[in-house]
Amino acid sequence: MALIDRPDNTHGRIAAVGMFDGVHDGHRSLFETLSAHGRRLGLKPAAVTFRSHPRTLTSGSNMAMLSTLDEKLRLIEAEGVDVILLDFDEDLRMMPAGKFMAMLARDYGVEAMVIGFNNRFGHDRPDFIEAYGELGKKCGIKVFAADEFKCGSVSKVSSSAIRSLLGDGRVEEAACLLGRPYVIEGSVVHGKELGRKLGFPTANIEPLCHGILVPANGVYAVRVALADGSVWPGMLNIGHRPTVDGDDAPRSIEVHIIGFDGDIYGTLVAVEFVAFLRHEQAFPSLEALKEQLAADARRTVAAVG
Repeated sequence: MALIDRPDNTHGRIAAVGMFDGVHDGHRSLFETLSAHGRRLGLKPAAVTFRSHPRTLTSGSNMAMLSTLDEKLRLIEAEGVDVILLDFDEDLRMMPAGKFMAMLARDYGVEAMVIGFNNRFGHDRPDFIEAYGELGKKCGIKVFAADEFKCGSVSKVSSSAIRSLLGDGRVEEAACLLGRPYVIEGSVVHGKELGRKLGFPTANIEPLCHGILVPANGVYAVRVALADGSVWPGMLNIGHRPTVDGDDAPRSIEVHIIGFDGDIYGTLVAVEFVAFLRHEQAFPSLEALKEQLAADARRTVAAVG
């Protein structure tokens, strides 16, 4: 599939607009609808998205993201959908929906659009699908509505809902909405190596993207994909290590890779969150901490398989 980061109207396209952060099951359902209409109309499906979250400009603060830009592009393209990548600048922020649609028609060959049940765009943010349909008539764009996607008992599948679940450490529920486990990619950096003294050496992980969402503090069962392609079970701690460092220590991410013994400093790893094991806590002694770590390792192996 193609990445389109400059005007290109050489193909007729059908488009959907969104941030598509995390590319969750709701997004994939939208892309299926987009592709189905595209096949029927003879148009190439395309996702119109942005390099940075619009709220970064509108609110002046960064939002924790579920995926890096590169990861988002890979996930969208894996769905067989082209990506039209735009910079969300002040001009785009102030552009009303009708003018935005006319720009897509003129510069990117968009002849039809699919709009999700809760999708709104444009500075004026029309409230109803019928309003987008009327605007589309003025610039030659047909507008189709996408049905609401539901996952089990969850009435609304959204990136915001997934962020909330991860912020509470509920990684298994987040995985249900994402359609896959949540993943953080990072580089292995040097730490204090206190885990090695306890018999549980850890790799300290620095996320590749500082704006990526890090789940709530606690201990998790994870899978760790190493740079050589191998995948290992791991128990990962997010937090301040109160038993050895105190509650005021900087927040860290460290993982004990079960069964692995090697030097991976400076390499890239991908951590896949499988299950939440327990909250971070202070133990009365290092011996008590070692006993708990052994129990965590057994639970990790059972959870990861």
